[in-house]
Amino acid sequence: MGFRYRKSINIGGGFRINLSKSGIGYSWGVKGYRITKTAKGTIRKTASIPGTGLSYVEETSNNKENEKEYTHIQNNNNCYGEKEFINEMSNLSNSESCDEILSLARKSLKINQIATIGMIISFILMLFNHFFLIPLFLFICLFGYVRIFGTIDLEYNIDDDLRAVIENKMQPMVKVAQSAKTWRILSSNRVIDTKYSAGATSTIKRINCTTSRKSVFPFKFETSAVSFITPQETIIFLPDKLFVIQDCKIIAIDYCDIQTNASTTQFVEEETIPSDANVIGKTWRYINKSGGPDRRFKNNREIPICLYGTLTLTSNTGLNTVIMFSNTNL
Repeated sequence: MGFRYRKSINIGGGFRINLSKSGIGYSWGVKGYRITKTAKGTIRKTASIPGTGLSYVEETSNNKENEKEYTHIQNNNNCYGEKEFINEMSNLSNSESCDEILSLARKSLKINQIATIGMIISFILMLFNHFFLIPLFLFICLFGYVRIFGTIDLEYNIDDDLRAVIENKMQPMVKVAQSAKTWRILSSNRVIDTKYSAGATSTIKRINCTTSRKSVFPFKFETSAVSFITPQETIIFLPDKLFVIQDCKIIAIDYCDIQTNASTTQFVEEETIPSDANVIGKTWRYINKSGGPDRRFKNNREIPICLYGTLTLTSNTGLNTVIMFSNTNL
């Protein structure tokens, strides 16, 4: 509240457009009283004394200014503006030095897929007809064969003076993989009504992600590496390249072609809290305008807010990966 002196241009009908550096605002009123919606979204009520240039102003803050930038699990009924994080394999370009390796890898992945599907189908049919025990046995043999002889051995001959440099380069990914929980973020949305999203202004769709420091089929390696594995995709960080595997497709990308960004996000966690997560606050499943619990909802429980890390990997050719991890104290 306060007094202010103000000049403005009236375009008639009591309607006025206010231009400022913040944007465009609108107001309507009569002589001595005016209601204004500012460029920032606040509502301003002005009572003035005609002829003096003095006015008494009451301004109500926009509710969105009080909202925290929380993230929450996606609810399709309360969100808009979906943004997907998917690696477009058809657009990704290969590292020129890996053509032969990738060709062999694709063959191994294809045979492994055929053997796996064959075993599943043969097993189901065998339950109705024992004749299918024979193809089941053959597919098991094919699966074992490709797993033994279809593995590609990646040998890295690293000089002693460069070994420490590479280990230091891989250390951030190693620490991310050591988090108690990691996820792949598939998409994000903006929230329509934060009342139903525990106060979060955005939502995400995520899936659990398994991490590994060991070799991942179809490769075998003894060097420092980190893999992030989901049912749909495997991403392998090796000392010189990044491998992306989807079904029988595989791409190798040079690190010089990848843009990375690491940040933190405040996440409203309704699932089990990871053991290494940093809980920074609490909110309510349904909130009122002031941020407190909405008493109209029964069983309106408190929900913890965790500080998670996010790692974003992008490229001009279609790489678009976001990994969320629980431990930000790396």
